[in-house]
Amino acid sequence: MITKTNQLDAMPIILSGDGYSLTIDPNAHDRKQEMLALSSDITKVTTNDESGDARVHLARLSAMRIEVDKCRKEIKEPVLRVGKLIDQAAKDFLSEIEIEEGRIKGLIGDHATEVARLKAIAEAEERKAFEFARAAREAAQETGRIADVLAHREAVAAKLAASDEVASTNIAQGVRFAWDFEVEDISDVYKAEPMFVSLEIKRTPVLLWLKEMAAADEDVVGRAALLGIFAFKKPVVSSR
Repeated sequence: MITKTNQLDAMPIILSGDGYSLTIDPNAHDRKQEMLALSSDITKVTTNDESGDARVHLARLSAMRIEVDKCRKEIKEPVLRVGKLIDQAAKDFLSEIEIEEGRIKGLIGDHATEVARLKAIAEAEERKAFEFARAAREAAQETGRIADVLAHREAVAAKLAASDEVASTNIAQGVRFAWDFEVEDISDVYKAEPMFVSLEIKRTPVLLWLKEMAAADEDVVGRAALLGIFAFKKPVVSSR
């Protein structure tokens, strides 16, 4: 059983855990409903006094949120630690297995690549034999000469042999070829096809840059606009 004490209201907490059974303390439910009922009365803030009263309720709500979050972390921490130990034990045990898997997959892949290369050569030879047989047939039909007829027969035999070579060059069972790729220059890809690239702004360095410009009394909004960034100030309300 894990319990904590709320420093703000001195009430017992909230989440309790026994093995893998987790419950919410009934007192915590009552506290939450009481807080929500009080905060629901806050419908507008038009004076500094009303803002002060609202901040008091905000602090109570924030305190419960922080209290629950701390308790959640305390309960979860040993479970996470056990989970990491399980993962590491399995990883250590399987490391040699995975190495052998990779090695054997590499051998199979190398063989499949070589077979595919030979098959491509055989298919090219088959196409040439087919064209040669077609030309020989046309020549035999046009001239009727014995030499051309014999040449046609030889060309047909060569075509059949080439077809047999293609048919006998098969990729091993359980192996297939799938398209993959590597990127040489992602900026070139973005220029040619933006939909292939995802971009996201890095908020931390941007905010730091804005603060540095403000500290130097520079035109923050104007400088940011040059980069396509709309800079503005927003209110930050403290819950403490």
